[in-house]
Amino acid sequence: MSNEKTRIGISKIISLEAASKAMGSKEPLFSKGLYHWVMFVLSLYTRVREKLNIDYESFVILQVVVSHSLYEINKSGDKTFTELEEQMSRITQKKNIKTSKLTFASIAEVLQLPRETVRRKVISLSKKDILTFNTYGGIKLGPSYKTIYKEFVSQTTLDLSSLMKKWEKSGALKTLLELDK
Repeated sequence: MSNEKTRIGISKIISLEAASKAMGSKEPLFSKGLYHWVMFVLSLYTRVREKLNIDYESFVILQVVVSHSLYEINKSGDKTFTELEEQMSRITQKKNIKTSKLTFASIAEVLQLPRETVRRKVISLSKKDILTFNTYGGIKLGPSYKTIYKEFVSQTTLDLSSLMKKWEKSGALKTLLELDK
């Protein structure tokens, strides 16, 4: 995994004020959209702690492993929620797992975390069967991830849908979608 994929270059950052001037409008209303975003993030953080019973750094490490798995799965084409659930189940059951190897070092590089921190947290996640790892296959999703996918991902998708609807109602979504024009 390339660290460049996760880094935003300074040239890609624009201010909302500059974007709105370029669109020929006054500065967009921002406070409600930001409020809904912050509430979404706080809800996600709370659910990670309470439902998954892991710290947020471990959750982000898990997301790198999920991202790697999705990258490999998407090589054979886009999937529906149900098809993706089946593919994730195959990965967690160690079926059909010809994927490139994900290592402590690669996760540490992507997240800019010490390798030892990543190793410690992966070991902790593997004790909960959320991840598995070995020298030959690298780090992969573990058997407990299918429960996370079914329950946690479903709820997060619903929460994201709710956020998008709130943004649409307030006009924030339209403003966000037009920022690069």
